[in-house]
Amino acid sequence: MSQKNWDFQVIFKDYYNPLVNFINSYLGNVEDSKEVVQNVFFKLWENKDSLQFQVSLKGYIYQSAKNAMIDYIRANKRHKGHLDVDDGLEQKIADTNSEELDPFVIRSEIENLISQLKPKNREIFELSKFEGLTYDEISEYLKISKRSVEDNISRTMSFLKEHLKNNKEIFN
Repeated sequence: MSQKNWDFQVIFKDYYNPLVNFINSYLGNVEDSKEVVQNVFFKLWENKDSLQFQVSLKGYIYQSAKNAMIDYIRANKRHKGHLDVDDGLEQKIADTNSEELDPFVIRSEIENLISQLKPKNREIFELSKFEGLTYDEISEYLKISKRSVEDNISRTMSFLKEHLKNNKEIFN
């Protein structure tokens, strides 16, 4: 991907939170995780005119974040004498396959797709999948038939599956 084909703001918006979650799953400190991710985006911006991706953008960004995290751990061990992380963490991170990182990207994409739903469809889906309400509870709460809830959930799931399976960032 050449620099002419990417929009930094879109990349930042799409990847910042998933990267912070990914880094935080290893570091266990949100502020440190944000610092690592901000450094990744700073370097990306700094080198935007000369970047050429040999892999997917997602793979490049996650590999950059993984490398930045290893650098961060090494620097903190050197300067502070220790870091409150598992001693084997550095090797565990180095051994992580970028394919294992997809859940963070998938979650971000699902949230993006859900935001595209009509308000009523989004409400029904969120009540079912995020709030854990049954179809009967949703139909009673929204004063619609149980069949309407079932049809709505079915259509929304089909919409999500269709858009996710065609997403090249998720399925290379």
